[in-house]
Amino acid sequence: MIKNNNVLALLGAAATNLISVQANALDVAEDFRFGLRYHSYTEDSLPQSLGGSTDRYDIKVNQFSIVTPLSDSFDLSINYQQERMSGASPWYTLQDADGLPLQIMSGASIYDERKDSSVKFRYVDGANSLAVIAARSSEDDYKSASYGLEFVHETPDKQATWTVAADFSNDKINPVDADIFLTRPTTEQSKHSSSLVISYSQLLNKHTLLQLGASLSDKSGYLSDPYKMVLVNFELIGDNRPTTRRAKTLSSRIRYFVDTLNAALHVDYRYYTDSWDIQSHTFNVSWYQNLPFDLQLIPSVRFYNQSQSYFYDVFYQQSRSDSFYSTDYRLAEYGAITTGIKLVKTFDSWSITLSADQYSSGGGKGLANAEFENPALLDFKLISLGFDVRF
Repeated sequence: MIKNNNVLALLGAAATNLISVQANALDVAEDFRFGLRYHSYTEDSLPQSLGGSTDRYDIKVNQFSIVTPLSDSFDLSINYQQERMSGASPWYTLQDADGLPLQIMSGASIYDERKDSSVKFRYVDGANSLAVIAARSSEDDYKSASYGLEFVHETPDKQATWTVAADFSNDKINPVDADIFLTRPTTEQSKHSSSLVISYSQLLNKHTLLQLGASLSDKSGYLSDPYKMVLVNFELIGDNRPTTRRAKTLSSRIRYFVDTLNAALHVDYRYYTDSWDIQSHTFNVSWYQNLPFDLQLIPSVRFYNQSQSYFYDVFYQQSRSDSFYSTDYRLAEYGAITTGIKLVKTFDSWSITLSADQYSSGGGKGLANAEFENPALLDFKLISLGFDVRF
């Protein structure tokens, strides 16, 4: 199934945050490191739906990561993730008697399993490193293969670091039950993606680190969601989106260590814009508090806001001349707040992590001011348990 972007963002962040199993940018791993994460993700039910279940996705995720040295100059990272999901998903919207949108959910619960794997082979030579990355992802109706390169350079004074990364992927989509739901493609569809990321990190003083980044991404091919439909002129048609999408992102990060409190403040900001006229702002603040008995407590809050796509509408009063239609809440105007808490306990050669996140969204949250709130907007909970060890 084509999943929601919020799930991918949070679980992707969880994967990259196996901090104790990641090698430093220009240090070859000196020992074997292993990390394990279990996540339980639960979306809140919809208050109402005309037909179908109001229950939404439950996802269970297992992740593991290893880093192992191969020589004085080479190391290898391997990541694997398995997701099992069940529940109903938003299908299409109707306009009720009061002129408000009403969500129609899929008629039956969906069960699916997704497997992800990636390998990163890295060479380090003094102030430079070069990594080659390959990744695979598969589920019942979706297969993806991606490849990437990452180059890192540290300045002679070791106060600044440049990173340049590029990747591309080829995806194959084969929607299930196309013989039953005639709005779904009956032949295999393809999608191609590429991106380029440049970042610069500067140590401003012994307490402060600044990072600036920019990225360009391009997607082409089948970018519609085969499992969503749209009601236009009393006829149900398939979700239909442009076949290209180009995006730009600017980001900044500040890390500031407070000696007197033995703690660190992390502040992140990201601006995103794309050719579908979506603009978004993401602001994240975390506080890393070191405590006695090798404990670390990390509260966090994340604010998100986006505008709607130019072809999106919560329901359509008339046909569009370009034939692009989608009532997908991920393309709507909305704001969201995520609050989180994480506790890390470190022992001699291993650590354990427990975290919880609560996400809520709405058409009027934050800076958002949608005329009609999409009734499928998400609220969810994410609980995670992690274990890291080095040998």
